[in-house]
Amino acid sequence: MNTRRLRWLAAPSLVLATAAAVQGCGGGGSDTEAVPGPPTAVLTAVNVPGTTPMSATAVDLAAAGYTAREFYAEGKANRYAGVGGGSLQTATVRDGGWAYRTRVMVRTPAPAKFNGTLVVEWTNVTVGADFEFANAEASAYLLREGYAVAVVSAQRVGVERLKTWSPTRYAGLSVDVTACGADGTSGTTGTSLCTDDPLSFDIFTQITQALKQNAGGSSAPMPGLVVEDVIAIGQSQSAFRLQSYYNGVQPLAGLINGFAYWDMSNQLRSDQRVPAISVQSEAFAVLIPAWTTSEFTRRWDVAGATHASLYGSQYIDAIVARDQSIIGPAGPISFTQWIEPTCTTLPPFTKVDVGLVFSNAIDSVRRWIRTGAPAAPSINFERDPSGALVREADGKVRGGVRLAQFTAPTAEQAAPNGTVFPCGISGWHRDYTPSELKVLYGDHGNYVAMVTHAMVQAATDGYILATDAVAAIRDAENSDVAK
Repeated sequence: MNTRRLRWLAAPSLVLATAAAVQGCGGGGSDTEAVPGPPTAVLTAVNVPGTTPMSATAVDLAAAGYTAREFYAEGKANRYAGVGGGSLQTATVRDGGWAYRTRVMVRTPAPAKFNGTLVVEWTNVTVGADFEFANAEASAYLLREGYAVAVVSAQRVGVERLKTWSPTRYAGLSVDVTACGADGTSGTTGTSLCTDDPLSFDIFTQITQALKQNAGGSSAPMPGLVVEDVIAIGQSQSAFRLQSYYNGVQPLAGLINGFAYWDMSNQLRSDQRVPAISVQSEAFAVLIPAWTTSEFTRRWDVAGATHASLYGSQYIDAIVARDQSIIGPAGPISFTQWIEPTCTTLPPFTKVDVGLVFSNAIDSVRRWIRTGAPAAPSINFERDPSGALVREADGKVRGGVRLAQFTAPTAEQAAPNGTVFPCGISGWHRDYTPSELKVLYGDHGNYVAMVTHAMVQAATDGYILATDAVAAIRDAENSDVAK
């Protein structure tokens, strides 16, 4: 690559102007129709001296100008029929009146910083406790841009772990339903606990509605904030729940203004006028086949990305280290240590920063809601007639968003890592030595040029934010790669 030919791209102001012009085009208003709001949960601030919230972010929120509060959330929820299982039909209410009590963590900026959008994450419970894997990838962006953020515990696994972690703080929480079918699903006979979290969809709706209304003046859950729109986010297991929500419950509730998924979401129905973007890792694309997007849905595949990024795993590890919330055979372990026993190659995760793409997905959904300007088109991996990913001779996947960490890497890496869950979808990396980097790039200028080319292309095409492209280029310039 000719360094001189690409030198103009390293000018941050030009990068910003180029990408912003593409990202900011469009106009008009949102086509989302207003519908009567659903019931609201009752929120009560948690105040139990001597205890702390489980799974709260380890980020210094005060330094970002944010305040964190935790609330008990209670009400009576409906169960739905016809939701989940890949259904593309609107669900129906099976029955109602099921009492629940759970919790929601809320982070708010000062009113002057608030951008008017509330982001609500459905927590992932695959590890056996509530974790905010979507926030883990996008937290820096959300705090920088002034979003209000809520993290909802909607499922039994997470709620029950809260109670064992701190019986004092979380006594009395329950999202249980006992009128189940013989198979444990939410039928109408039997006495065993339902295994499919039948109340979770209505719990998520009612808590989101309570936060969106933000009633109570000075005693409101988000004092001084006026919520204009809501974006729901989730990763993996919780993205799959939100896929079912989009297809089956959103047409009934009409509450969420937009959705941003990080890995594992599948086919979204095409007849809703509610923006939704699904960001898909290379590692998980083997398990989630291609699906058809529509006027209001997008799928962005990210080359080299793993089911959790290296940076997202570090975010979760900081939480787990503080809380000691994951217990291994010999005591507390980190999230990364939970991954490692199933790995073929260590350490896990690639260095592809999918958070840049996921942050832009949230940003694009918000702009879509507010201006009517559609997000960048779907961009997918190439597949052969059998559906398998097509790869180059060096093993790199073809297609998808190609960030600089993939096209100009500082580490040998691969998205697959054996075949055993969870490491099979967690990838691996090995940092190149200085001498290897010198051989790979020749000189520092060539490395910077390659980073610049990739990030400007991604920003211009609408898959990352211009601000993040500029930051990545500056990081490359300030690095000692190939010097």
